[in-house]
Amino acid sequence: MARLAVLDQPAQPRSAAEDRAAEVLLTAADLIYRNGFDATSMNDIAKAVNLTKAGLYYYTKGKGDLLYKIISFAMDCVERDIIGPCAEIEDAEKRLHQIIARHLETIFVTGGAITVLTAEVNKLSAPQRRAIVARKRRYLDLVRDTLSELDKAGRLRNVDMTVASLNLFSTILGVARWYQPKGRFSSDRVASETACFIVSGLLKDGS
Repeated sequence: MARLAVLDQPAQPRSAAEDRAAEVLLTAADLIYRNGFDATSMNDIAKAVNLTKAGLYYYTKGKGDLLYKIISFAMDCVERDIIGPCAEIEDAEKRLHQIIARHLETIFVTGGAITVLTAEVNKLSAPQRRAIVARKRRYLDLVRDTLSELDKAGRLRNVDMTVASLNLFSTILGVARWYQPKGRFSSDRVASETACFIVSGLLKDGS
């Protein structure tokens, strides 16, 4: 499988202000991922992004709000760079490949921490949690519908759509946890082998 050099629609560029906000969120995500939510202070985050604590509050109301913004940013990336473009692809197998490729590319570009922290919805308030779960549901529906189309075409193995969809997400989330940009495996190789692993487990031989 080719990596995102084959993307039909590249991600839209952000403004300088958006880039700075993204930098704050990504840095905070990395700190929280490495040190734990409770052990990471607002002072730690402010220092890491070269801001005063007061300056950090320009971007967030507090640590709980910051976690919500981090997860929301991750879902923004999913909706903009994965769901939107992939929903326009008519061929289900090509769509499946692009879903995997684009999600992996999001990890390579933004780092794994922000992807892993999307699982921390239990630390959000009830309204925030409902909002994030609804956004995740849209992504799950895209994958499940794609697998359903492949099943109707006789190309899918005998798998449950929901279980298969969740296993796909778990495999990609695993990459976010262990992938190291400076490690022995290039992002190209990780993308290729991960896609092969997922697709070969879902599609019948010769599909």
